[in-house]
Amino acid sequence: MADIADIAAEREQLDTARAIEAARKRLTLAPVPCGHCYNCDEPVGEGAAFCDADCRDDWQVRKRLQGMA
Repeated sequence: MADIADIAAEREQLDTARAIEAARKRLTLAPVPCGHCYNCDEPVGEGAAFCDADCRDDWQVRKRLQGMA
């Protein structure tokens, strides 16, 4: 039977694996700014990937549905 240290170590490994997976998904959802909105292709300011939060959210939903995130 596993003792409390074994259970804690197992839980820590699971939590770490989940955190790594979540971080990978966030990276997938964070495009590099390129001068135009990734959703509507309108010009955006320097350092921006989307023209507004609605475009960002729409793009993220579409990528998730495509299985890219």
